[in-house]
Amino acid sequence: MKCKVCGAESGKYPLCRVCNVKKEKGEITKCVKCGNWHYTDTPCPVPNPVTDNDKYLYDVRNRLISKAEEGFYSVVKDSVPEGYCVFPQINLASFIDRTDDSRFHNELFRNVDFLITDAEYSPKFIIEVNDQTHLTNERRERDEKVQKICEEAGIPILKLWTSYGVNPEYIKGRIDEILSKLPVARIHHFSIAPASKQPTPIMPHPPIKKKRGCYVATCVYGSYDCPEVWVLRRYRDNNLAHNCLGRTFIRIYYALSPTLVKCFGKYNWFVNACKSALDKLVIKLQIRGFENTPYNDID
Repeated sequence: MKCKVCGAESGKYPLCRVCNVKKEKGEITKCVKCGNWHYTDTPCPVPNPVTDNDKYLYDVRNRLISKAEEGFYSVVKDSVPEGYCVFPQINLASFIDRTDDSRFHNELFRNVDFLITDAEYSPKFIIEVNDQTHLTNERRERDEKVQKICEEAGIPILKLWTSYGVNPEYIKGRIDEILSKLPVARIHHFSIAPASKQPTPIMPHPPIKKKRGCYVATCVYGSYDCPEVWVLRRYRDNNLAHNCLGRTFIRIYYALSPTLVKCFGKYNWFVNACKSALDKLVIKLQIRGFENTPYNDID
């Protein structure tokens, strides 16, 4: 669902997280006169007797991209090499084909925020701009499906988080990094359905190693790849994992933290309390020499 005020992703709620905070401050309200959500100092929309008396099944959206995405779009256009193109809100089916005989391609009818192509309009990589709604179970499942489809097709995804704002230097660095690694190796996630009804044996593929998610830290900071979480992951792999007490803590943490985040991650009191404690821990760890630079987990 889109936010009724700014148009950003809002999950199953009428307002996104940012607009909900403004509602609590009294800046946004659901008007009793017109029945719409809008700023309290903004007048109600004037009814148009020519159009408002007619009911239509389809309507035009006010914006193609949200206000938050607009800021990223401008920086992305300036950061890609000359001749490259940036297409906002484009469907997977526009640049990915399914190769089997299935009549149903529903999984490709999902939009991504930005598709980057070269001067010949050949798809190169995707950029997704994520907010807090992407931490919900429903969005996680959707994002995981898109990730697997793109990995199978050989299209890498660059994920940016709104919680860290629009940082032109950081975004350009990430774009340059992903361009330097093209083309990427494709990863098998799906099997091709045989044309006949007779089952065809599927050759096994080596297991794909997954990152061990820092569930609470990711919930608090909005991203698995950000300076604070890099510090914590270094501490986990280079300190805790090397002693018995630390390994016990890691096992307990990964047993309990997914449930904690699932039950309480949507509540501000939980996020704020955890952030206060984690901020202090991160500062202490940096003083001890744990860096906040990009980090790959130790398998």
